[in-house]
Amino acid sequence: MTIEMSSVSFAYNGGTKGLPVLADVDLTVPDGEFLILLGPSGCGKSTLLKLIAGFDKPTTGEVKVAGKTVTGPGKDRGMVFQDLDSALFQWLTVRGNVEFGLRMNKVSDADRKRQADEALRMVNLSGHVDKLPDELSGGMKQRVQIARMLAMRPEIMLMDEPFAALDAQTRQMLQTQLVTIWSEVKRTAIYVTHDIREALNLGQRVLLMSAGPRAGIKHEYEVPLSYPRDQTDPTYIDLLDKLSKDIEEEVTKVWS
Repeated sequence: MTIEMSSVSFAYNGGTKGLPVLADVDLTVPDGEFLILLGPSGCGKSTLLKLIAGFDKPTTGEVKVAGKTVTGPGKDRGMVFQDLDSALFQWLTVRGNVEFGLRMNKVSDADRKRQADEALRMVNLSGHVDKLPDELSGGMKQRVQIARMLAMRPEIMLMDEPFAALDAQTRQMLQTQLVTIWSEVKRTAIYVTHDIREALNLGQRVLLMSAGPRAGIKHEYEVPLSYPRDQTDPTYIDLLDKLSKDIEEEVTKVWS
């Protein structure tokens, strides 16, 4: 599904006199794209994602999905959060967590099992369905979150720094797995990160956001590289250098 944002602004505490976060954001995300939102902490990356998810409403402007104005959350959009524990139901097994949304939507037992099994296969958790969250590693917990989203079969996958709390090796493995999943399901994906290499490893396009308040999209970078990304490729190195300098400017603004 295509996503469109037109002159979107957002302020906390309500109204145009509230604390400004985003200002006049225009964005189009074509169907099936893997888009990265990159920027310094506090620049409104997560806020922008929540506006697309329908958890928040723009102070001004409009967000559209498939040509229809977003007025709230919908089954066409699934979201994975950064938090490893509170996002999962601690009293439910892996299967119970993955099936939860399907159960709430009154999906039949047969279809619920089939969709959950498919999602668990994609994240390589088929052998851990009876475990509880406190029996899982951090990487496994995030895979449960991803599986829960996939089981609902959303047209748009929204991910808010899902691997930020994980060690480097686990992050790299999950990045590879996420690209494989995205390639298989062929859905629109928007991924928030503050890690430049992660952005280049995952995205077809990277949007660098400016420092807040009143943040917006500063620069857009196409990533014309095949998967998996070769970090020794001259194009990769050039993009890494440009993004590093660009984001350093924004971080400097935050510090000053």
